Amino acid sequence: MIDAFLKMMEDSTEEVDIKSLFKNKKEHISWEKMVNVYETIQIDNVSEGLRIISEKYKLTRQEELNILAYVKFLEMMVKKIDMVNDITNDSPSDYSGSMFG
Repeated sequence: MIDAFLKMMEDSTEEVDIKSLFKNKKEHISWEKMVNVYETIQIDNVSEGLRIISEKYKLTRQEELNILAYVKFLEMMVKKIDMVNDITNDSPSDYSGSMFG
């Protein structure tokens, strides 16, 4: 699926539309669900987003693992921004090094 998506991105004659990659309606619904889940997680209040997700969605263990991987990704992005700020001396660092593992 990722390879097909990359091919669409590289092919300038074809519009990039992920919907054409879904095998069925179930995949499309699953994709939309995860987009909504990720949108609920705000980088400045991760725990509240996770609470909302836990209450709103019935998730499989695999979906929960994916969400926690996304939370880790957000943590790493915050750390990278903090490192850039330290290098450029734009702002002081308050980041302690780990948010969620």
